[in-house]
Amino acid sequence: MELRHLRYFVAVAEELNFTRAAARLRTAQPSFSQQIRDLEEEIGTPLLTRTKRRVALTEAGRAFLDEARLVLAQAHRAVEVARRAAWIDERKLVIGFLPSAEVKIFPSMLTVMRARFPELNLVFRSLTTLEQQRALSQREIDVGFLRLPVADPALRFEAVLRERLVAVMPADHPLARAEAVDIADLAAFPFLRISPHHAGGLHDIVEGFLRASRVEVTPVQDVDNVMTMMTLVGLGAGFTLLPDYVEHLLFRNVTTRPLTGAQTFVDLAMVWHQDNASQELATFRGLVVEALKWDAK
Repeated sequence: MELRHLRYFVAVAEELNFTRAAARLRTAQPSFSQQIRDLEEEIGTPLLTRTKRRVALTEAGRAFLDEARLVLAQAHRAVEVARRAAWIDERKLVIGFLPSAEVKIFPSMLTVMRARFPELNLVFRSLTTLEQQRALSQREIDVGFLRLPVADPALRFEAVLRERLVAVMPADHPLARAEAVDIADLAAFPFLRISPHHAGGLHDIVEGFLRASRVEVTPVQDVDNVMTMMTLVGLGAGFTLLPDYVEHLLFRNVTTRPLTGAQTFVDLAMVWHQDNASQELATFRGLVVEALKWDAK
């Protein structure tokens, strides 16, 4: 038994006329009649009584009609559900991000974005700055939150967040008692350096700050991951310099202190490909800017 048998039977049961039912389904009447006979033979009982003047449902036919309609409705629903799932999967916004965005940007605007586009699938990918630039150039993500500079001329960007560089140290560090610390005083302690392969822009900013301060530190390890960095700092392996978003991620045995002297800032940019004309992307960008304006008030 196939769905077409059920469609043919429902048509003739509703029309009570083989000619009209065949025309309704745009099927030749001899073939249509044969399909109904095949269905009755498979079920093992007549579903219709036929005379030259009249077609009527048998008791078995009336019972079968309700079930046939239900099966066809369920089949139609299954198709719609599959199409809807495919449509939702196609309507997605893929977002690359650094921890700064996760901590300081997303909480302000994702609820609004989901309310504005309830059918939009937001896909998040935690990627380094270099990984995001590659993914944006290859159109694997729609928007990224990463450190400047941006090398690909096809990428457009807008600086959306400015953070202070802070010292991150063990909570029991001798300098943790001070309200702010001088980088020259920290130079005597082991330095945990952000890997240039993990965060090239941030690595360069930190190195530039150290050169401008005329301070030589002693790097003991390059670290690829901020949570690994927090663990190492907590274990007393050394201190590091990071943007102030890290204050939202501190372990109990880790603390931060502002740096004395002129402040060094680290910018986070929202970046997208110039050829991406998605309305969802445009709305997302606008919501990010609006959310950050409200947060700044």
